[in-house]
Amino acid sequence: MKKNLLFGLIIIMALSLVVVGCGQKQEPPKKEEPKASEGPKEWKPDKPVEFVVPYSAGGGSDTYARITADIIQRKGLSDKPFMVVNKPGGSGAVGMNYVYAKKGDKYTIMTFVSGQVASSRANKAEVTFDKITPIANMALDEYILAVKKDTFKNLEEFINATKEKPDTISIGGSGTGNEDHMSYGLMNKYLGAKLKYVSFNGSGDVMTALLGGHLDAGIFNPNECLGQIKAGEVVPLATWSTKRLGGDLKDVPTFVELGYKDVVFQQFRGIAAPPDMPKEAVEFYTKVIKQVVESEEFKNEYWGKNLLTPYFLSGEDYKKFIENEDKKYQELLTDLGLMKK
Repeated sequence: MKKNLLFGLIIIMALSLVVVGCGQKQEPPKKEEPKASEGPKEWKPDKPVEFVVPYSAGGGSDTYARITADIIQRKGLSDKPFMVVNKPGGSGAVGMNYVYAKKGDKYTIMTFVSGQVASSRANKAEVTFDKITPIANMALDEYILAVKKDTFKNLEEFINATKEKPDTISIGGSGTGNEDHMSYGLMNKYLGAKLKYVSFNGSGDVMTALLGGHLDAGIFNPNECLGQIKAGEVVPLATWSTKRLGGDLKDVPTFVELGYKDVVFQQFRGIAAPPDMPKEAVEFYTKVIKQVVESEEFKNEYWGKNLLTPYFLSGEDYKKFIENEDKKYQELLTDLGLMKK
C-alpha cells in the first residue's frame, strides 16, 4: 500500500516537471557579437589588379610599375598579383582613356606622371587629371642636359653657340607638350638661348640621334643616359634639379647654381586610379604604395639606382600638388605656343 502511494507521488511530480518545462518559452541561442576592438575588416582585392602603364614597355613609367609590382609580390603586400599592362599611344591619352572608362572599378590602377597632365592640356584631351582618382606620388625624376663628347665643354660654351647661331643648335626630347619639351622651354625663356627643339618617339631615339651626330644636345632622365656618361660617349652639362644628384653625377652642376634660378623642372612619378574608386580601395592602394616606397628594395633598386628624389604624397596633399604643377605646365605650354592665353 505504501509502495503504491510512493510510486504515485513520483509519477505526479514527474508530470508536474514536464508541464512546467512545456510552459517555458525556449530562447534561440544568441549569436556571438564581434568584439568592438576588431572593427570592420579592411578591403583587399580578391582577384588580380590590372596595373596600366600608358607608355611603351622599357620606358620610365614601365620601369617603376614593374619594380612596384615585383616588390608587392615579394613582400606579400597583396594576396593577389598586380599585372602590368602597357597601353601606349597619344602621349599617354590611350591609357588615360582606358582607365577613365573603368569608373568605380576597384581592380585597376595606373602609373601617373607629369607628362600625362601636360599633354592632356596641350592636346585638349577629354580626360584630364582632375577626372581621375589620385592615389600617391612615389618619387621625383630629374632631367639632364647632355651633349656628345668633344663638342661642348660646359654650359656657357653651349649657350654662347646658341646665341651666335640662333635656331640652328638642335636639342632633342621624347615628345611634344611633355616634360622634355617644357624643360627646353625653360632654357629658351631664361637662358636667352635660341634652340631648335626636335621631337622623338622616345629617349632611346634621342640618344641614337645624339650619338650619330644628328643632334647637338639631348634631354634625358638619369637612367636614360648614365650608361653613355660612364662610357664617356656623352657629357652632362647641367641638371634641372634643385640640388646636385650625387652618385656618378655628383660633379654635374645644376642650372640654379650656374645662375639660372628659374630653370628647375622635376617629373613626378605616382599612381592614379579610375574616377569614383570606392574609399576602401583607395585606402588599400595608398597603404600598399606607402609600404613599397618605404621598403629597402625600392630605395635601392629604384631611387638609388636611377638617382631619383624620394617624394611620397597621398590624399589631399597629392591632389593639391598636382593642381599646382598643372598651373606651371599651362604657363610653360602657353610660352611654347601649345596653349592659348
